[in-house]
Amino acid sequence: MNRREMLLLLAGTATLPDQLLAMGRAVHKRAHAGTLRALTPHQNETVATIAELILPKTDTPGARDAGVPAFIDVMLAEWVGDEERKMFTAGLADVDTRARAMFAKDFVACSAEQQTQLLTTLDAELARLRDTKADTSKSFLGGMKWLTLTGYYTSEVGATSELNYRVVPGRYEPCYPLDQ
Repeated sequence: MNRREMLLLLAGTATLPDQLLAMGRAVHKRAHAGTLRALTPHQNETVATIAELILPKTDTPGARDAGVPAFIDVMLAEWVGDEERKMFTAGLADVDTRARAMFAKDFVACSAEQQTQLLTTLDAELARLRDTKADTSKSFLGGMKWLTLTGYYTSEVGATSELNYRVVPGRYEPCYPLDQ
């Protein structure tokens, strides 16, 4: 599955809804301050690593290039409630707990293969929840994927380099003859 297919799955349409795009752009503007608001430096690095594994840098920019970790930090600080923030940070702690159980080190200290293996396990658990029609709203990885994709595709980098988003389509021709 490529990034565009993931976006179509996320948004359910070929273009981002205007409200989602406007919200994402507003969050990205707040994220440029460079200070962490909701996450610790370790949590932020875990978020950045997971986001980059979800949307790695290829011939297009990756999640880090698009500012997704800062986007997620601002979302957690300003847009979600205390309960959702606690669930998210508990999910980050669970990722480290699982990494320590499987590989005897924190998630960010694991090799890329080990990180991928752990995320594949979490993804399989999420898929089982979906298959049984269970509530997936409390799934850390489901929320992390949503935040990553939303942060990426509402960023200037994601919207312009991957979605080819242009505010005004076509070319500018100020003196175009009316008879044509």
